Amino acid sequence: MSFDTFIVHVIEARHLASMDRGGTSDPYCVLKSSFNSQKFKTKVQKKNLTPRWDQEFKIFTTKAEGTVHLQMYDKDFISRDEFMGEIKIHLSDIPVDGVEHEKWMPLENEPTKKKVDKAQGEVRLKFKYTGRDFKPVKKVVESDSLKTGSSIAPRADSNPATPRRHSLEEEVKPVEKEIPPKTIEEKYDLGKVIGRGAFSVVKVGVRKSNKNKYAVKCISKKLIDKKELTLLEREIDIMQKLQHTNIIGLVEVIDTPETLYLILEFASGGELFDAIVNRGNYTEVDAARLIKQILSAMAYVHSHGIAHRDLKPENLLLANEPGQSDLIKIADFGLSKDFGAEQMATSCGTPDYVAPEVLGGEVYDSAVDIWSIGVITYVLLCGFPPFYGENQKELFENIMKGNYDFPDPEWSGVSEDAKNFIKKMLVVEPEKRYNAEQCLQDKWLQDLASDRKNFKRVETFSATKFKAYAQKYKEQNPSPYYEGEH
Repeated sequence: MSFDTFIVHVIEARHLASMDRGGTSDPYCVLKSSFNSQKFKTKVQKKNLTPRWDQEFKIFTTKAEGTVHLQMYDKDFISRDEFMGEIKIHLSDIPVDGVEHEKWMPLENEPTKKKVDKAQGEVRLKFKYTGRDFKPVKKVVESDSLKTGSSIAPRADSNPATPRRHSLEEEVKPVEKEIPPKTIEEKYDLGKVIGRGAFSVVKVGVRKSNKNKYAVKCISKKLIDKKELTLLEREIDIMQKLQHTNIIGLVEVIDTPETLYLILEFASGGELFDAIVNRGNYTEVDAARLIKQILSAMAYVHSHGIAHRDLKPENLLLANEPGQSDLIKIADFGLSKDFGAEQMATSCGTPDYVAPEVLGGEVYDSAVDIWSIGVITYVLLCGFPPFYGENQKELFENIMKGNYDFPDPEWSGVSEDAKNFIKKMLVVEPEKRYNAEQCLQDKWLQDLASDRKNFKRVETFSATKFKAYAQKYKEQNPSPYYEGEH
């Protein structure tokens, strides 16, 4: 049974404690998972002892293990919020059947001194496992009469001979799987090399059945050790989970005795920075549209509990169809990691784009990606990076201190909204840095999305400096995806 999401639907509550002097409360709920860093909060229901939220939250996991901790608080608009009780939802108690189960669950550790109603406080919740390849059972299961503290299970059928719950094997017919090819040549015609990595090459591949073009990453098993194989398996697992317009899609994996082939979407537009070098006119609208796509993808990635950890120019590709506007495709999830599964403290990334907490050897999370996007935004608007140094030591010191500015004349023609947007991302303290969702709501991007503001061409954009920077960067950081013409 394959699933990737556990859905918790917080509906309503009853028999709550009266936390205010007026005999009411302003309750809201906070949900935290024990297996990743996802955290959610419902809206506040003012002056209500029977609040109704009716809010659904998606928690990403592939195992029916761990707990989701629900804590209820009374919102105090003057001082500290007060605790009203808690519920621990054990995922192992929820049937993995794709069916929505509903239950009133009791609040533990309530402030009994403030209880007017002697009945125990309860929250009505719904639960369900789901996923892209998940096949739910056909029978609708009702579970509203379940007893508190017991594992959630369907009611017994009126016919005593009927089992309480049919197994998935009995309910779902097996899906016929395509027989994997023994060689890559059975399905694809491989063409020229368009990129190289440490133990791989990327070739153009044309599928024989439909003539569609793909990028085929060919990984020699002879050149990788067990550690590299583990990282590769993690990359494949992450890419199979992620399906987003602005992320390079993993179409399929072909495993042969000597070579592992990753069949990827083909980004016909090549690398983003190359396209900018070749472009004549350039506006803040162009930059904002590109950054909005990157942020949209990262908001999606982060919601799955994953950090990319290596956002940089060569991992930003374009997949434009003729006559269409720029379509960003984010590539290379080789350093990506589930930041909920274990702590991230490994020093990785590319010097110009790495976050200060990574350089400082601190435990970090998805905020490192926002820093990288801040650097990318800066480069897109002026043509050179925000942090410089005579050597790498000086560069890293400036990054860790957040030493950057907006020098004239390159920044004189850029809007204050754009500068303020960058300032919210290039914040040394990660807890004060905007997250992807906050960035998407920023005035600079919002004005663009709703056409409330007409951005002019960035007259001060240094195309010469951008070209020089892009060329130097490419020499120091050769792309694993595209080289030469494409």
